[in-house]
Amino acid sequence: MVGLIVWLVLVALTGVVCVAVLCAVRTPMRQLLEANTYIAPAKSFYLRTFTILVFLAALATVSDSEVDVPGADKAFMEYVWWVVQAAQALFVALSLWLFGYAVLLTVLFVVLGRYRD
Repeated sequence: MVGLIVWLVLVALTGVVCVAVLCAVRTPMRQLLEANTYIAPAKSFYLRTFTILVFLAALATVSDSEVDVPGADKAFMEYVWWVVQAAQALFVALSLWLFGYAVLLTVLFVVLGRYRD
């Protein structure tokens, strides 16, 4: 039962991290996508794709983590360190996906640069 609680805490932490990333990036990305009238109609597609990508990458990372079977000798801090270790993999995965999406948008704007207002 303790393992399930620890895993649920990790899922909740993942949700908080995803919402924080989306709140930090969504407004500047919207402004960037509105800067080019050629790509402006696809703005909602790119924003929704980004949101789905962030959540799926995070949940895939969390679902891959395993919780040790709790024993009588397990201390609370062992579970805290397990959450931290699993969150480290979460941050690495989100960083790689954010970098890939930034590269995709950069290439898109380089190709469509001639249509800039």
